[in-house]
Amino acid sequence: MRDHEAAMSVYVQLAVMSDQAQQVQVRDRFLLLAGVEACRAGWPEVAARCREKLLASKPKHQAQRHPTLAEALRDTDFQSLVVHWERYCPFEKAEAMVRQLNLPPSSPTDLTLGERMLQLLAD
Repeated sequence: MRDHEAAMSVYVQLAVMSDQAQQVQVRDRFLLLAGVEACRAGWPEVAARCREKLLASKPKHQAQRHPTLAEALRDTDFQSLVVHWERYCPFEKAEAMVRQLNLPPSSPTDLTLGERMLQLLAD
């Protein structure tokens, strides 16, 4: 079984790095995957932030049809979109990409994983 918190963390990191590299389309794909994994991991605040950033970039994205990503995941069309992007960058590939980037380990804090993700996603 996949660790959804780990997947959320990896996809958020990739979204942030894609944003810094001004790779908007790639960032948006990672935001979608991060948001979906946040839903699956039980971090609705992180999912909401991912959705917000995605819709700020692409107001007509399929995610805008639903008030939350959790609700969007009940829609078969949205599920198909998620499956498509999960094939584009499965968790194992994303995890390897993050490892290759040799990011410094995060320093210990009193923040929860969700709070750290929200910090990374802050503007």
